[in-house]
Amino acid sequence: MKDLVPGWVAAVTGALLLTAAVLLALPPAASALVEETPAARASSLELFFDVYGLARSSYVDTLQSRELVEEALQGMLQSLDPNSVLLTPEELENLQIQLEGSFEGVGITLGQRDGWLTVISPIEGTPAYRGGMKAGDRIVEIDGMSTEGITTNEAVTHIRGPGGTVVELKVVRPGMDEPILFPIERAVIDFPSVSAHFLLEPGLGYVRLSRFSEESANEVLDAVRELENQGAQRMILDLRGNSGGLMLPAIDVADIFLPAGAVVVTTRGQAVGEQTYRTRRGVLYSGDLVLLVDGGSASSSEILAGALQDQGVAVLIGTRTFGKGSVQSLSDLGEYQGLGHYGVKLTTARYYTPNGSSIDRTLRDDFMDSDAEETWGIIPDITVEPDSFSVVLVAELERDGHFFGFAVDYTLEHDIPLDFWPDDSVFTLFENYLAEQEIEYTDQEFAESHRYIERALLREIALREWPMSRYYEVTAPHDTVITTAVEYFSEGIEQ
Repeated sequence: MKDLVPGWVAAVTGALLLTAAVLLALPPAASALVEETPAARASSLELFFDVYGLARSSYVDTLQSRELVEEALQGMLQSLDPNSVLLTPEELENLQIQLEGSFEGVGITLGQRDGWLTVISPIEGTPAYRGGMKAGDRIVEIDGMSTEGITTNEAVTHIRGPGGTVVELKVVRPGMDEPILFPIERAVIDFPSVSAHFLLEPGLGYVRLSRFSEESANEVLDAVRELENQGAQRMILDLRGNSGGLMLPAIDVADIFLPAGAVVVTTRGQAVGEQTYRTRRGVLYSGDLVLLVDGGSASSSEILAGALQDQGVAVLIGTRTFGKGSVQSLSDLGEYQGLGHYGVKLTTARYYTPNGSSIDRTLRDDFMDSDAEETWGIIPDITVEPDSFSVVLVAELERDGHFFGFAVDYTLEHDIPLDFWPDDSVFTLFENYLAEQEIEYTDQEFAESHRYIERALLREIALREWPMSRYYEVTAPHDTVITTAVEYFSEGIEQ
């Protein structure tokens, strides 16, 4: 443990010196403006602490040191680039869970709905799922403690715990008069990065990779081999919405499809130098391959897509990827007494695809300039534009949980068959629901958002009734990007 004052002083001091190091690494014309003596660096730190002390002593309202320091550090890192951030104890824990792909708890996704702590979905195969918890359940007590006024993060802290211990959750379920008490034994919860894999049609497999974690390559290989055993000779790997994660798993996934010694990515940074990453194992899948990408495919997804495209082993279908061509290193700052365990995610390198292209736009001066030359991202071989919709209407419906709320009501009164799809009768009920909620919109907004609403309703209803993989199976025939990939395999499309 570290003493309180030396701890945060050290963090601030180290971060400010880091800024100085970054500035000194600028090209000669720029660095000449910022070179400084040790005395100047000391004066910079003195200035910081003078302003900090003045704010603490004289501001109109009482200030907390923790909040001031966190905001100062966050602002400093954000001034470097959008991807460099201070990680608070809660953020650091959540990031580690995402990267490791497991945690100890009961296996539910939580959120706030109408001011209530609500189960968004139980994770398939977990204690909560087996125990009978459902999407829409409102948790009113955790081990006898009322959840009134509690935040989602606070609730997660109370619900998680060592495997083998028991937590009691009292829930109010829509449509039931009395609360239900769920005593649930905690366990290690694994949430795979491959969220679905199945045969789209005879001979054609589909694998959806939702993020990159430590086990991603093993999961992808297991899914591919299972589909090959079912007769798949062609494969679709879906990276849409995959914002990335760890870099090395992306290289390991590329290793499934590329020969040994093939270049996957090269990174360059002033502190880390230049490193080229190559495959090691040799080809494990040699069939035809299509990758699906979109604007949500970023970071590690772009490393994988760029490598397979440049090496000529995959055809990319969809829309231009996000354009995050930088590498962040995670530094563990340790425990600070009374504050918790902090970390820093700092940009340390840019990466380049095998043909030498940098696809990054987040470190460019014109990142927010819509008129800037569009040289960023991975451009697919076949472009399929997404369905249009009213951004204003959809944003309101998603933000305020109206798709979720309707799904809770609908599944109380209707059985959901395995071939369910929202038809005109479902849309009529949804419009009635929106009228009851006093949601205002035009007929044109609703009509142009029909495809989005259709899938959003299916998503929320499916989360209550089916495993996630079933949702992807049902929606696949209605997904224009997937159907374009199927057409490419069956008939060929001019690139």
